[in-house]
Amino acid sequence: MLLERVRETIERHDMLRPGDTVLVAVSGGIDSVVLLDVLRRLAAELELSLHVAHLDHGLRDASADDARFVERLATEWSLPYHASRLDPETLVAHHKHGREGAAREARYAYLRSAARHIGADRIALGHTANDQAETILQRLARGTGIAGLQGIAPVRRSLIRPLLHVTRTEVQTYAHDRGLPWRVDESNADLSYARNRIRHRILPELETINPRAIDAILRAASHAVAADEVATFLVSAEWSAVCEDEAEGRLTLRRTALAAYPPAVRSLLLREAARRIRGDLTGLALPHVDKANDLIAQQAAHGELSLPGVHVRVQGDEIRFSRSAEPVTEPWSIPVDVGDTTIAEPPMRLRLEIVDDPPTVPSENRWRETADADRVAFPLELRSRRDGDRFAPFGLGTEIKLKDFLINEHVPYFDRDRLPLLCDRERIVWAVGVRLSDEVRITEGTRRYLTMEAHR
Repeated sequence: MLLERVRETIERHDMLRPGDTVLVAVSGGIDSVVLLDVLRRLAAELELSLHVAHLDHGLRDASADDARFVERLATEWSLPYHASRLDPETLVAHHKHGREGAAREARYAYLRSAARHIGADRIALGHTANDQAETILQRLARGTGIAGLQGIAPVRRSLIRPLLHVTRTEVQTYAHDRGLPWRVDESNADLSYARNRIRHRILPELETINPRAIDAILRAASHAVAADEVATFLVSAEWSAVCEDEAEGRLTLRRTALAAYPPAVRSLLLREAARRIRGDLTGLALPHVDKANDLIAQQAAHGELSLPGVHVRVQGDEIRFSRSAEPVTEPWSIPVDVGDTTIAEPPMRLRLEIVDDPPTVPSENRWRETADADRVAFPLELRSRRDGDRFAPFGLGTEIKLKDFLINEHVPYFDRDRLPLLCDRERIVWAVGVRLSDEVRITEGTRRYLTMEAHR
């Protein structure tokens, strides 16, 4: 019965192909021993080449005995054996995951390394339906979303879990019927670990309510998988309607387009934007997405927010996602003379010339202006804006706050500190690329002309 269930799982999830080399992770516990025995029985039928891998974590006094047990088992079954003992410093490298989590991450790292070394196509792990149910309950207690409710993936890149649809009771029955030996990890009874409390207290209590509680939990997980597929399809279909620009490490969504969707769909699209920037959604929870939603929904024309692994900046109709916050522009100033001047940020080259003859054709290019050279109080400087700056825009005839002028001209909030200002000793001569000062405009009495041209 169990053998047939595993065969169905392998076929359903396309876990193995004829000729595959499979590295089987064997801890010595009942689940991994049953996994190895099942794959050994299916090896000829599926044309598999099996290898056994064991990592001694060194976390228990009996761990060395476990390693010797697995080695003897592999030898008895004529299977190649690969083993390593964990360096305590390796656990330190994964300390953020906690002691058990660090051991898990180190185990996966070793298995991937061993698989590469022998050229294995797949790494088989002994997770069962009970492990799946425990994982889902643990995530549910932490407030997971649809992704977390899917539980452990049957196939994830090179990792496969052939026992994932088999219960621990079925595993135990199979092991007894086959007369298989295994090791007992006493830490599995330690109730200081949350997973063990779920295993020994919560799941048994749920089974008093519904004897098939594990099956019910797994059905819920399959519904979550289906819901996630629907969400993925929906996001894919709507993505081009909201995404304005996308490149490596950054993308821009249209705020007005995003606002047309219901809140739940907006959240899916925002999660997808974060996933494309980060590569995954690890550590990004629903409250983070809610903060981004709140930022976009507010009436303010601009704002920014730092989330795990992604920075969100709202500027007018643009919602810009990037891997990190854009650097704050520090105040800057450089002297400018007639000729060419280059600045690094924003990248720009400025050319100034003084000529006796006026331009033959008025320029419609906002990056090219002409001033009355005799009304300019040389020397010149190119600088960023400062508190208290005032400006007399061409055509207005009076001086106003530079801040008010930039707002009226719809210069984006986050671009204002980067806007180059060409100034003489007394005033702003030219807000580069925006407007010339009225105080240096050409008149009928102009005799010399200052031509100014900026190249971005």
